Amino acid sequence: MRIVAVHERTIPLAAASRNASISFDTMTATAVAVVTDATINGKPLIGLAFDSVGRYGHGGLLRERFIPRLLAAEPSDYSDDDHGGIDPDKVWAIVMRNEKPGGHGERPGAIGLIDAAVFDLAAKQKGLPLWAYLAERYGHTAESRVDIYVSGGHYRATDDIGQLREDIRRATARGHRRFKIKIGGIPIADDVRRIESVLGILEPGMSLAVDGNGTFSRETAFAYAEALSNLPLAWIEEPVHPLDYDLHRELAERFASPIATGENLFSADDARNLLRHGGLRPDRDILQFDISLSYGIVEYRRILDTMAQHGWRRAQCAPHAGHLLALNVVAGLGLGCAEIAIDEAGLFGKLTSAIPVAEGRATLPDHPGTGLEASPVFAEIFSSVLQ
Repeated sequence: MRIVAVHERTIPLAAASRNASISFDTMTATAVAVVTDATINGKPLIGLAFDSVGRYGHGGLLRERFIPRLLAAEPSDYSDDDHGGIDPDKVWAIVMRNEKPGGHGERPGAIGLIDAAVFDLAAKQKGLPLWAYLAERYGHTAESRVDIYVSGGHYRATDDIGQLREDIRRATARGHRRFKIKIGGIPIADDVRRIESVLGILEPGMSLAVDGNGTFSRETAFAYAEALSNLPLAWIEEPVHPLDYDLHRELAERFASPIATGENLFSADDARNLLRHGGLRPDRDILQFDISLSYGIVEYRRILDTMAQHGWRRAQCAPHAGHLLALNVVAGLGLGCAEIAIDEAGLFGKLTSAIPVAEGRATLPDHPGTGLEASPVFAEIFSSVLQ
């Protein structure tokens, strides 16, 4: 089997929402298709991938460096001698040739897209959903139902609390039991009222987390931690800059509340430094490395190995981003929890809107591969890529 083409397109998200850090009105993402000369049921075997959210599209890097390397390789360079088909680890090594270590900025997201498309392709070749393919390949027990939390609570210009409460009610009716909303975009006292308004409508057994998007100064972070310390929150996410490990340590030493972080760290190197120096607590804190933006599944498995070396369990992993790739990895590699978007009118919310949810758990489809073809927005995302 030879890879004969790799197509990429930039997809505008154009979401009218904001958090404490950025607005999403000009945000973009990338869709990728890896085309082979093999067929399944008379149709070309194609691996698909769609980006994570928050880092813009990766088209330039893909076109200039990574796609040409993959197309120049011979099939023998990436064939899977042990399992048959294509070997995602070999593909990863090919596209990373001649890349210096370090420099984990925009490069990991571009590599992550190729990685995701190749894993989609490999699972399709086996006729398995990605979660089952991962469990089989890496020796885990397959589980199609996973714990999830629903993420949203962005700020609105009008009737913010009213619309936020309505979002929570709709998500509750959909079957969700874990929620996350934004903080840090308004004064602390107003944020506390906003949080209390949500806590007031949660049913027994439900939980709420909050997300500062890494924007707080030391003074603001401690003020928020103090103001929120008596509220029953599942975790406080990204309270400070993601690379300020010492400040994470200070917060963890002084406040008992769980801290969630890692979504803006993009390699096993970064994970190692966070776990060495961030003072995080394996018994309660949450690690949220974004699989797609962190060089993909190949590198994410190295992150899991690094975590294990530092005494962390996979149950403490809740990968960032409400995309199908993360859902499959949570199910296939036995992680703790997956994130999906609360706004099912937006592109990322539509991606997962057809997945059944009950009692805070999602049931993944048995469609071969990642399941993108079964998503309600498949045509919207991939029509131009597959032309």
